[in-house]
Amino acid sequence: MKNFIFIVCFNFLFFSSFAQNPINQLNDKGEKIGPWVGYYSATNNKRYEGFFENDKPVGQFIYFSEKGHVSAKINFINDSISSSLMYHDNGNMMAKGKFINKLKVGKWFTYRSSGDLLNIFNYNNGKLDGSQYMYYPANKETQQSKLMEEYSCVYGLKHGQWNQYYELGTTKAKGNYLNGKKEGLFEYYFLNGSLDKKGRFVDDKKNGLWYFYNEDTDQMDKIIYKMGQVKKSKINKGAQ
Repeated sequence: MKNFIFIVCFNFLFFSSFAQNPINQLNDKGEKIGPWVGYYSATNNKRYEGFFENDKPVGQFIYFSEKGHVSAKINFINDSISSSLMYHDNGNMMAKGKFINKLKVGKWFTYRSSGDLLNIFNYNNGKLDGSQYMYYPANKETQQSKLMEEYSCVYGLKHGQWNQYYELGTTKAKGNYLNGKKEGLFEYYFLNGSLDKKGRFVDDKKNGLWYFYNEDTDQMDKIIYKMGQVKKSKINKGAQ
């Protein structure tokens, strides 16, 4: 309903503001100028509305899905910079952030169709770079989204400390990445906080001695890996 009202109001303002200016015009160089409305070729439904100056989009463009829902609002600040709001078909926000030269930059927020925060990602030249955060669906009572996972990226690859959490906030797993691959000690925990398993990775492969714990008993399994392959396993009583 909100989308419908927005579309009606926007259409009124769009066409009334430029009632004396014809749409979809080209200058003598064949460049788009003035107000333009684009359509889907298969259905002839509206695809976008906006303004061009010498073939370059200026100001706000409204994009529509083939079903007629507002799918995005993009504000073209200059030739290279634009900010974007993207929407689910139900009208709720899907994502928001900024582009430079058509590449994502800075902090981007993405949301589930329910409106809950899904993640906060940081970009540099279109690649994940810096701190990244992923969230659980919002609690129905508190309406708050709890942190599910956090890590860092360098040029699109996970690099540095990685942490994963249960919805209650306790640690579920932790470890380290090096150029997109697991490297060094990783530890995994049961919901009650006790250790589930631990061991080391080398080049994204389990390597060396790994410990596997039983949540309800003192039984512990030991498995020796060599670059991802099991070399020896042993079950011990009395985990240490």
